[in-house]
Amino acid sequence: MTMNTSRQKGSIIVYILIAIALTGLLVASMSQGTQKSASSEQIDEVMMYLQNDIQTVQSNITECVTSYQNNNFCPTSGCVTEYATQDTGNLNVPFPGYCATTPACPVSTMTYGNAGTALANIGCPRAPTPLIFNDSITQSLKTFQDTANYTVTYFNNNTEGVYLRITRTASDPLWTEAIARMNSKYAACSVAYVAPGGADPTGYTCTNGCLYYWILRKSSSSASWKTGCP
Repeated sequence: MTMNTSRQKGSIIVYILIAIALTGLLVASMSQGTQKSASSEQIDEVMMYLQNDIQTVQSNITECVTSYQNNNFCPTSGCVTEYATQDTGNLNVPFPGYCATTPACPVSTMTYGNAGTALANIGCPRAPTPLIFNDSITQSLKTFQDTANYTVTYFNNNTEGVYLRITRTASDPLWTEAIARMNSKYAACSVAYVAPGGADPTGYTCTNGCLYYWILRKSSSSASWKTGCP
């Protein structure tokens, strides 16, 4: 009788230990699932902010192009001279150029080419107020306004066309994964991704990874960006 009681107690203890072990595995599994879900949500958030900011930038550049593509703005003085200099050197008329001086940004000093410029220095050649990104527009950006952590460079050149290069100043696995997934969010030749440490076709080193977005892609764009593009 005592022996049977001892066996029963031993069996109960075994069952209790098994239950504790299973509970531990369940908790661990649920914790990993929660962490995975949280990371996935963070990546989705980074992607959403990037998409929204890219859309805002493109919309404002498109407004410049559509509103001032014709000679429909004539200054009160020096009209002919003004038009003679507005598109000088513009490699993709009538897309914006780089303001050499801000906020005035006289068209005679506007530049173009491979150097690129920050969003704050993009100028609409024919607009009465050339600077495109004023404070109110910049403040509406979720990611791009954080210039301490993100660098957005606008290009208007004669090989690639008009595009953005988006980089992060510090390494971040969420950023790396987000920009790698961005390829699936746009048309095949609208975006390109360069992994951390890689170099783009222009020779620029993407230390923490780069995302490129084309507003206008020329036929002369380098095929090495992405197979089949342009």
